[in-house]
Amino acid sequence: MNKSHEFENWIQQTADATQAERVPEWPRELTFRGHAEQPLRWWQRPFLPVASLACSALALLAIVSQLQVQVTEQGFNVHFGGGLTEQQLQAAVAERMTSYAAEQQLQMAEYAANLREDFRDDVAAANQQLVSYVLNTSRTERQEDMEDLIRYVNAQREDDQVYFAYQLSQVTDQILEPSDLNATPNFETKE
Repeated sequence: MNKSHEFENWIQQTADATQAERVPEWPRELTFRGHAEQPLRWWQRPFLPVASLACSALALLAIVSQLQVQVTEQGFNVHFGGGLTEQQLQAAVAERMTSYAAEQQLQMAEYAANLREDFRDDVAAANQQLVSYVLNTSRTERQEDMEDLIRYVNAQREDDQVYFAYQLSQVTDQILEPSDLNATPNFETKE
């Protein structure tokens, strides 16, 4: 504890002994930039790229708009878009419309043919599904009908066997009855 107290006293004495001093003058611009700014050469200045871009844009605009400049005796004639006359322009539009109409008719004919083929294919597929369904249904119904017929025939056969067994037992009972053993059977037919 004694050492830390001594250290604090030393720091306090040093702070008390320190006096404020003036800040010396120095070139502050050079402190952060390291060197003074040098002027740019004429080809490094920012107007040159901007001017180059503007000239390129003008040249591109002249090409896209089909700029034509003609020198005449009266001065300059400037035309945009090929310089067609009104009659030439109307003839070009009429020709283009005729070609578009022909293309549209051809495309519509192809579309109608494709639509008919698709419709035929769809109808054929639907008919095939219907025939398959009807055949499967009729087969199932015929099978069920045959099973019903076989059950009926078997039931009828069982009934007939029971009936014939009953008849046979009655006949045998009549034949074997002791009271009628001495009697002669009567085989006369009634008319």
